[in-house]
Amino acid sequence: MGFWARFLRDELRKLPSRTVTATLECAGNGRSYLEPKTSGVQWKLGAVGNAEWTGVPLSAVLERAGLREAATEVVLEGADRGVIAGEGKPAGPIHFARSLPLKKARQPEVLLAYKMNGADTPATHGFPLRAIVPGWYGVASIKWLQRLVVTDRPFTGYFQSMDYSYYATAYGTARVVPITELQVKAEIARPAAGETIAPGTTYVVRGAAWTAGSGIAKVEVSTDGGRSWSAAQLIGKKEPFAWRLWEYRWQTPNRPGQARLLARATDGRGQIQPLKRDANLRNYLINYVLPVNVTIQ
Repeated sequence: MGFWARFLRDELRKLPSRTVTATLECAGNGRSYLEPKTSGVQWKLGAVGNAEWTGVPLSAVLERAGLREAATEVVLEGADRGVIAGEGKPAGPIHFARSLPLKKARQPEVLLAYKMNGADTPATHGFPLRAIVPGWYGVASIKWLQRLVVTDRPFTGYFQSMDYSYYATAYGTARVVPITELQVKAEIARPAAGETIAPGTTYVVRGAAWTAGSGIAKVEVSTDGGRSWSAAQLIGKKEPFAWRLWEYRWQTPNRPGQARLLARATDGRGQIQPLKRDANLRNYLINYVLPVNVTIQ
């Protein structure tokens, strides 16, 4: 049994726990739809999930450890390690690691989680211990957590400064910044792309929407390719870091043909899901509205 497993068994579960429902999305979710094609795993729409996580707030562990005044970031390091091939890549194997600014690390919802949906966290989701960083992309929620390092300077690890980053432009100058907050997004789960739907019927379009922490304010659906939009019904209670399910009752056309469905979300901060892709986001943060084409027949 490794160090974290022993610590988890003997010490961590003695501390007061907290349970948070959070949506985790891969920063490359939807990458297969980018044109031109980019590098990376060619995810479609399934690299996202919503779960209940139980663990100890990271802030409680930091408080027990004691922090120097100069501390600025907490580096989370996973047990997974390997060699990254290609020119300009690090020499030798490296661990997967990311950092959190101290302000974020101290937020009460950021957990060192040992349970998922009420059961011990499965190995595929990071057993025995996983960081859960609600409101940020899944890359920040380090699996198989083995080490915490508090630093007094910005962390510049490979997965912080080279990969899992994008171009931000300010005053005409572009700089590379690490991926952090979830972007507002709605996805259509039903119907599936290419589905055949009967004409002259009521079809319930369903999906989910999520954002960084302000909650979803509304979801709109277009059944005519974006020419007009109608409000969908939000389902369930609003939780700051969980996705919100929604549905829209669509009266399908009486005549056979093709239809293009779109869904867009607006969050509690007034941010609206974009209709077009921003190329500065490289092969990540894919939150622009994706059409679902169906056949009426």
